[in-house]
Amino acid sequence: MKKVLSLSLSLSQRARMHVSTFVEAYARLFSRYMGEEISPSTVLKVTHAVIAFTILVFSYGNVFFSLLTLGWFIVALLDCKKAGIV
Repeated sequence: MKKVLSLSLSLSQRARMHVSTFVEAYARLFSRYMGEEISPSTVLKVTHAVIAFTILVFSYGNVFFSLLTLGWFIVALLDCKKAGIV
């Protein structure tokens, strides 16, 4: 009788693997643009700040939403500062 090794991943493990592969590819692309090696965590922090800023710019209609996105942008910048990016 032949034994077969089965490697089945759960849905969360497969999703984590796909996200990790995408983030690493995104970091390589970002590194290519910048001309130096940039870690995936740094790329995610910068992307987080850019998305927060973009939504802040387009949230000019509602004061509450503008303050909420301003707070989000400040938190994203503080996270970048804590990581030594800014």
